Amino acid sequence: MAQIFDLFYLIAAVSFIYGIKMLSHPKTARTGNFFASLGMLIAVISTLYIGQKLNLEMIFLAMLIGSIIGSIFAKKIQMTAMPQLVAVFNGFGGAASTLIASSEFINIYNNPGSSIQIGLLISIILSVIVGTITFSGSFIAFAKL
Repeated sequence: MAQIFDLFYLIAAVSFIYGIKMLSHPKTARTGNFFASLGMLIAVISTLYIGQKLNLEMIFLAMLIGSIIGSIFAKKIQMTAMPQLVAVFNGFGGAASTLIASSEFINIYNNPGSSIQIGLLISIILSVIVGTITFSGSFIAFAKL
């Protein structure tokens, strides 16, 4: 059963890459956005299906809040100000990465019987560092633009 989800994640990754490649030209950008969105849908559904101890109400609440925030920024920022919109969305992605890594660390810290693996600790530290730099740098870029 795990192999099928590995295949789904591979399909999602290929969809992301193909979608990003298609975003490089205005004629194919809409199709590229569709492929990237489809890849994200496959990844999210796969993760929700195989997830353990997931609070679906909180996940859907977070998706709703993120959708509202994204819609507000997308409507307020004009098409001529697209670099600012990209900077804002990139900043929120960095913040999300930081929060997820921090919550994983807190989850491990609150389970005193569990031992932390060095690879997991390194990935948590790197995620927090890269996420905070992305968040602050993106909002500085937004302010400058």
